[in-house]
Amino acid sequence: MKVTKDKAAANKEAILAAASRLYREKGLDGIGIGELSRSVGLTHGGFYGQFPGGKEQLACEAVSRTFETNIQTWQTAKSIPELVKGYLTQQHLDNWTEGCPIPALATDVARTGGTVSQSFTQGIERLIEILMPLVEGESQEEKHQQALQVIASIAGAMLIARALDKPALSQQFLTSVINTWQPPL
Repeated sequence: MKVTKDKAAANKEAILAAASRLYREKGLDGIGIGELSRSVGLTHGGFYGQFPGGKEQLACEAVSRTFETNIQTWQTAKSIPELVKGYLTQQHLDNWTEGCPIPALATDVARTGGTVSQSFTQGIERLIEILMPLVEGESQEEKHQQALQVIASIAGAMLIARALDKPALSQQFLTSVINTWQPPL
């Protein structure tokens, strides 16, 4: 039976949503095509109909999708302290599957490289663009450096906090970065 264009688009969206969530939870190599296809009620053939480039194409599109969700959140921030405080929450710390792709996927993407790394880079570049009007600096280069520091500090704190088995120490990492980006009194 032939699948309609609308159904094919819905299938692709379902696969991308599941991959975005599952990649953050299990890593890029932590889920196979079969398991992913079954999770949305498709067969291998249905998967390859949507992603003829296979798992690499899926990973590229899923990484891009994952960044899009975060880009929308970051665009609502009115200041760096607001963004930092909103990012470094207990909810984000506990929620791998819906959180930022940077601490969840950076190591996997570094190992994978290629077009997946290109998608990740494009996501980071978009976040930098969003931060540029919010950061301080006299020149574009100074603002660019500040944007890089914001991303590195919040994503790094989240990554380390998730890896620790001591909740109090995890919270100290988050709080230390929140305090760093608070405006002076």
